[in-house]
Amino acid sequence: MHKLIGDFYRFLYNLDTHRFVEVKMRTWLNWALVILAVLALLVRFPGSPLAAALLLAFVALLGLGRRYARRRHYIHFAPQQTPKPPEDPPAPLWPEDKLLHHASGHFQVEGKEADWAGLIAYYRTFETREHAIMARRTPSQFLKIGEIDPLTLGMWYIFITPENLLNVTPGRIYFGGEGEPGLRLRWRRFDEKGKPIDDVAFLHFDSVADRERVQADLLLDMGGPPRRPWRRPQT
Repeated sequence: MHKLIGDFYRFLYNLDTHRFVEVKMRTWLNWALVILAVLALLVRFPGSPLAAALLLAFVALLGLGRRYARRRHYIHFAPQQTPKPPEDPPAPLWPEDKLLHHASGHFQVEGKEADWAGLIAYYRTFETREHAIMARRTPSQFLKIGEIDPLTLGMWYIFITPENLLNVTPGRIYFGGEGEPGLRLRWRRFDEKGKPIDDVAFLHFDSVADRERVQADLLLDMGGPPRRPWRRPQT
């Protein structure tokens, strides 16, 4: 079931973020389904009312599913039921360290902001203990005809300070595929008027070891105050 939900969320995300002749793939699909439903009623073949009803029901399912998935950045997250701390906790990251992973959430860059899922990213922590998720949006296709908006290509960022990190939950992330080790971060960001907004971000990892290392770094001073200065000890 987890995999099925993850596949559906990724399908919805691709419909929302890919375009064909400047129109979202979601719009093309909705109109195609509605037109087929109307044709089914006009042609009047056996079972046409049922076929039309099923097509319109699928349109409704896509709409409701998108509304639900979008609130979760199109990520299905299964939290770890009884997380056990590792016997030998990994060391937090130093400012010169960075770890490759994938990320989903609310990103910003140069006055722009958007919600993206499954972007390739690096995780870093600066000397100030501000955590940085530095992601890159790259070209992609969907169903061989849909393409993403070229204006959204390039680097996107999430910056989280310890005092604005509210919770870190390990679990498994499903965004298409079989699932992967992940972390759900509950954090506080601020809009252009300075109003606080509670949000979530998801970090996807290739291994449990990578997840545990980032988790240890995030938990080191979660909630603040940050441990400053954060530098590797001189040897």
